[in-house]
Formats: sequence, structure tokens, C-alpha cells
Amino acid sequence: MAKLTSRITNRRSVSTSHAVAAALASIHSSIAFAPTRPHPSLRPHTQLSIATTAPSTPTVGNRIQINQDYPGLKLIHANPDVYIIENFLDDTSCQDLIDRAKEKGTSRSPVAYAGWTEDIKELLGLAASGPVTWLAILGAWYESQGEENASVISLVLHSFRNYAGLFVVAAVLIAAFTKFRSDELQKLRTSSSTTLDDLSQIGPLNFVSRSEDLFAPSSSDSTTMRAASYFEAPTVIQYEKDQSLAPHYDANRSANVEDVNRGGQTLATLIVYLNDVTIGGTTRFGKLPPAVHDKRQAKGSSNLNIIPRKGDALLFFPADQNGVFDERTEHEGCPAVEEKWIARIWRHEERVNPPFGLSDEVMQRYL
Repeated sequence: MAKLTSRITNRRSVSTSHAVAAALASIHSSIAFAPTRPHPSLRPHTQLSIATTAPSTPTVGNRIQINQDYPGLKLIHANPDVYIIENFLDDTSCQDLIDRAKEKGTSRSPVAYAGWTEDIKELLGLAASGPVTWLAILGAWYESQGEENASVISLVLHSFRNYAGLFVVAAVLIAAFTKFRSDELQKLRTSSSTTLDDLSQIGPLNFVSRSEDLFAPSSSDSTTMRAASYFEAPTVIQYEKDQSLAPHYDANRSANVEDVNRGGQTLATLIVYLNDVTIGGTTRFGKLPPAVHDKRQAKGSSNLNIIPRKGDALLFFPADQNGVFDERTEHEGCPAVEEKWIARIWRHEERVNPPFGLSDEVMQRYL
């Protein structure tokens, strides 16, 4: 501020510099900006290089409860907890899930730009409190050069007018950047998938019913809704040769806004491998150490890296029981040298209504 005032004083009278200083104080006092926050997650995730003075990410608490006596349940990493569940589904159920997916037809797996609302909010805040404000004031000062005895009111009016125009330009550019980023994120996932919400077949039925047995009933609802009410409908995903999924998170720091129509935050991810994959196609957690004593750990990997085995399930918790995002659960689907099929259920914080979740009619009839 002192340097800017000094430059102005060298070209205009002292009274004009005081006017500019007053305009600066006025525009800053008239605008309130929300503090920046830790950068939101993307699904898949690519971090923006944005400096922030926000407090650190909230401490991650306890995960949601599960049935610790579930057959085959094995903890392979603690804090954050990652489990393998041996023989979660039998061969018949695995094959039926694949058959049902082929029958329905798969399409390019969608990628949600999770956290876009926080991105826009943060970028607008940075633009408004930085370049937009200074350019508005400098523009007002430049315009005042053609006026005799420029007044404080004149400079303030020029500043606000310039600010409004520059803010609109910044908003348009940020919206265009957000759209570009959303389009680019889709390239990070090359698999195809489909959702199965019909439990009349053995594969989807067994997957959902056994998932219910795994997850403890929700304690957040006094109506004792059944566990499946908190599930997204099973999704079957196919990875063909060389297809992959880039490092990403399953939770979303903006879930309370962006995921409100699909149950809010993702509290647990359950993946079942539907076929054996001898080469490639591993599930890698880039921020966790290897499970050196587990036979499913990929040899030579410096991180937790799970080899797919038909019928086994992988369980982890992208956020704690209160919905606090856990960045340690970043993971990826490594390139598949052979074809890979998986089925996934996301367990959310709240009831997941159709079309994302299972209908009451389906649950009452089949579960």
C-alpha cells in the first residue's frame, strides 16, 4: 500500500493520493470475502496449486461401525483402516454380476468433478481480494488523471464501477476454467460401467444382502432404516486392457452441497473383484505403506497395492463417521494388462434415494 501511494504521489498532488487511499480503504471495507479452505477433492483427484492461509484439514475421527465378526474380514492397514474380506462373493454371484452388466450394457464411466463449488468460491475470493481489487483501483487512478481536482467520491465511484466489470470478467473466466477442468477430468478414467438396481438376480441380490450384513445399522436415524437404504445401487465396472483410473478420492469436501441428492458424504467404499487378474489391474493406495505380510500385496510396490482375486472384497473409509474427508485414502486403479471386472457399493452418510439408491419397493421385496 505504501509503495502504491508513493508512485501516485510522484505524479499527482498530495490531496489526490489521499483520495486514492480513501478509495482503497472504501472498497476494501465494503467487500467481505469468505476465508479460503483446504482444497476440495476431485473424483478423480487432481490438486490445484493454490496457496491458502486456511487452517489445516479437520482431524479425522473414528470410521463408521461394521460387523467385526464378518467371515473372512482381515485388517491389512490400520488408521486409516483398510480391510480385505476373503470369499465375500461366490463364483456364481461374481459371474452373474458380470452377465447382468453385459446384458444391460456398459458405457464410459462418469467422473464427477467433486468440489467444484469450493473451487469456484475459492478462485472468486482470490480474484476479488487480489487482482480485481487492485486493477479496479489502478484503473480509477488512471481515469482520474484527466480530471481536475479529482475527489474522493469520484475515485470511489470509478473504483466500484471498474470492480464490477472486472469481477464479471473474472467470473466468466473462472466458469470457463471450471468447465474445461470438468471435461479434462473425464480423461482420467477410461473404464466402462453400469448400475444394477434390480435385485431379482442372484448376483446383485447377494452383493447387497451381504453388504448389509457387513455394515452395522445406522445410528443416525431413529426410524432404524435398513443398512441398504444408505447404499448407492451396485455399480459394475469393466477395465479392458490398458484401461485405468487415475489417483482419486471417493469422498468429497463439498458433499453437503454437491452430493445432497445422493446421500451426502461417502463414508465407506466396498469393492468386490469379480475375476482373477494375474497381471496389472491392482488397486493402489499411494499414501499408505505396503502390506508386506499379505499375499495380495503386489510384490516390489512401495505402497499398499492389492492384487485382484475373484470373490474377495476390499473395504476402506474415505471419510470418518461424521463425514470428515480423509485424504489418506487416495487410491487408483492401475492399468489392466488383462480384463478386470469389479462391483462397487458406496455407503453414504444419509438415505440414498432413487435413482441413485435402491427403492423401498425393491428392498422390501428382495431383502
